Amino acid sequence: MVRRPLWIVTIAISLLVAVFTAPASQAAKAGNPYNDPNLVSMFDGTTLDGWTSQAAGQWSAKDGVIHGNGTSRGWLYYNKQQVGTFRWIFNVRQVKGNHAPTVLIWGTTNPIRDALSAIQFQPPNGGHWDYRPGKNNGGGSLFKQLPHTKWDVKTWSQCELIGNQATGVARMACCPLKGTATTCKGTEVLDFTDKTAGQVGPLALQVHNSGIQDEYRSLYVESPVVTSPDKFITTS
Repeated sequence: MVRRPLWIVTIAISLLVAVFTAPASQAAKAGNPYNDPNLVSMFDGTTLDGWTSQAAGQWSAKDGVIHGNGTSRGWLYYNKQQVGTFRWIFNVRQVKGNHAPTVLIWGTTNPIRDALSAIQFQPPNGGHWDYRPGKNNGGGSLFKQLPHTKWDVKTWSQCELIGNQATGVARMACCPLKGTATTCKGTEVLDFTDKTAGQVGPLALQVHNSGIQDEYRSLYVESPVVTSPDKFITTS
């Protein structure tokens, strides 16, 4: 048997420990499953602290999920931070409804108008709408839907939105979460470009119609964007 010096064995063991524990340690430090220490959790899992609802009773929080109660059309926006350039990651599914789940970016809370006068993205499959004053339409060529397999909105999907205020470019990548998986490899499904649209505004969830029950969990925001600006972190 070849006996190696103790210092060589010690170094080898240290290297193995570093290799096998680095990803887990980074995730623990980041406090999220995306290994991005700059992402901030938007939801405490049990209350709607940090969120403002259009009307009482529209939304509830329980067991790590924000639930749309289906009482009426309305929004719920994150009130701890408004953003212009951002990364926003969340899980979404629809429990009941006749319209895709919807989220809002680059809107305004002063004044308050329908759908916060925002740009609407429809996760996970990439529908869209433009609620800005004088618009209130599908957005036409401002949106580009990318081909992908259509996913079932009744099961959990992961979505990542990235927006650049300076360029007016916002993009969304989504993927279905299988089984107990906490992450998946995203596919880009929708792009929006209008340099006049980028502004500091709330990130908001929207129940599009009365009777719809959408659910959200694992919500994170990064702004300013430190990790891979203008690039998805969930597509690789």
